Amino acid sequence: MLRACVVASFVLFAACQSSKPMMPEGEGRGVLAADANPPAGAPTWPQPEWRVGDRFVLQRGDLARATFVVAGRLPDCYVIDSGSGPGGISLRRGLDLSNLGDHAGNGEPFHLLTPADVRYHWPLWVGKRWSCEFVDRALGGVAMRMEASYVVEALDTVTVPAGTFEALRIVRRVRFVGAGEQYLTRAQIVWYAPSVGSEVRQLIDDTLVELVSFEKAPPAANEPSTEREPAAR
Repeated sequence: MLRACVVASFVLFAACQSSKPMMPEGEGRGVLAADANPPAGAPTWPQPEWRVGDRFVLQRGDLARATFVVAGRLPDCYVIDSGSGPGGISLRRGLDLSNLGDHAGNGEPFHLLTPADVRYHWPLWVGKRWSCEFVDRALGGVAMRMEASYVVEALDTVTVPAGTFEALRIVRRVRFVGAGEQYLTRAQIVWYAPSVGSEVRQLIDDTLVELVSFEKAPPAANEPSTEREPAAR
């Protein structure tokens, strides 16, 4: 969700230098394939909606802890304050919780995933698969064409510091496009909790990232409720 996942990035790139390097060119093909329909009668889970003010606290391993706050909503994405302070780094996440990259405090991008790393393809159901292609571009770096595939393996009950949740276990595999046997495909597991609208646990390499606490912003007075139960088809 937040970086690789919402919900979260613990790897923050260096701020722009006075002689700013150029952003490399490149864009991927987006969603390559996605299961269209769930099995008959299978529960499905719809795309969540975040509100400005939603707050997530995550812990990586035993030492690193970070707070992520939905600071704004643009027409096509959420702006996430990474907790690095005024003028720091903001994360950009699509309204579908796709990963779009990171921006400096002045609003200029320094890390882009184009068109996006589609972390979720809605609605979700157990067994659903999808894949996408994107170009990973960092300021002053080399544009890398990547392909990511996803599968929702199961609905688990997981306990993290924030509590116990029913969560969809999603396995992500990513590889360089055209790299042949020279690049080892990397894997990641996330547990997405529909009741939270975000991941509550991630296994990145050999390190756990877990939700410590979360706070949902109250709806505006004229905003209809968006709380929805899983739908059976």
